[in-house]
Amino acid sequence: MWNPSRWTVIATASALALTMMSTAGIAVASSYKEVTVEVDGVSRPMSGFFPNVASVLAAAGVVVSEHDLVAPATEESVRSGDTVAMRSATRYDVVVDGRRDHAWSTATSVAHVLDSIGAQDSVVLAADRSTVREKLPAAADAQTVTIIADGQRIPVETTDTSDVTALLEDAGVSVSALDRVEFISEDGALTLRVSRVTRGNVSTTTAVPFTTEERADDSLEFGKTRVIEEGKDGSVTTTSYQETVDGEVTVDVLLSKERVEPVTKIVAVGTKMKDPNSADGLASMSAARDSAGAALVSSGGVWAALAQCESGGNPATNTGNGFYGAYQFSLSTWQAVGGSGLPSENSLAEQTYRAQLLQQRAGWGQWPACSASLGLR
Repeated sequence: MWNPSRWTVIATASALALTMMSTAGIAVASSYKEVTVEVDGVSRPMSGFFPNVASVLAAAGVVVSEHDLVAPATEESVRSGDTVAMRSATRYDVVVDGRRDHAWSTATSVAHVLDSIGAQDSVVLAADRSTVREKLPAAADAQTVTIIADGQRIPVETTDTSDVTALLEDAGVSVSALDRVEFISEDGALTLRVSRVTRGNVSTTTAVPFTTEERADDSLEFGKTRVIEEGKDGSVTTTSYQETVDGEVTVDVLLSKERVEPVTKIVAVGTKMKDPNSADGLASMSAARDSAGAALVSSGGVWAALAQCESGGNPATNTGNGFYGAYQFSLSTWQAVGGSGLPSENSLAEQTYRAQLLQQRAGWGQWPACSASLGLR
């Protein structure tokens, strides 16, 4: 039997160790890789011991969200010379088939973003007009985009770099910071719509008409009037905050309401009667009987108010209680002021004339209740 010497054992062990070290060196060398990492179009070289794509991205400090696109997939292995690409997904607030929603996309053009949503009817996406970041081109290849603005439809041919600013410039359409600019995808056609928006305070003033008050004046001859105070319309002014979109009010918030009261016009109505026994008085009263008396009542003056209070304004009133006509004369009083027949058988002008005579002789106390309610004294 062969018994190895101590030297033989040591020599054999040393040879085996050298063999193992050589094999390990080959394995280590094969797991060291040089790859390229491309994130949203920006590339950088990476080198190291990378078993898979996920380890490459971790070493590059790239955080991948659930919506991002990675190629090859994160669990795939890599070899030297490979390129690992990652596209960051962006959230877009959209209106899909008339409903507000949001969508994530790694598309590199507006058209592809809208197409990727897959709506049955239409998709609306607010155009990015920021000046601090790069805007998406409208389409990845040449196509026609229709610009809708101010009642016009303007076709514009795009290039692979035509963003919203370029499209508006080509169409000759200017927009303000408030205007809404939206891309719309419908039936495979891409449209850029401009909606004009205004915001600000709007004031409106509505007139409040003045009223006229008539006051009996026994210093002024019957049939004559005099303006004591001129009337003046008042007003109501409302101020609201409004937003309009293409001329249609979408927001209307009342901010204030101010009222200026109207000034009542005051007119003195003459009740003074001339002496009926004088020639001048007879002529004056005769001329005024059919005109001034009726006009005063029909114009809503003091006598109309008195007649309304006494009889509802009906000159033919005869209820059988001993009082007749618009002013509720008793037969004896009517005859005392020269009336003939029954008061209710005479015209309103005649009754007004006789009532005027009675008021001159005996005052407003002849109609105690109604004169008190009307403030006549």
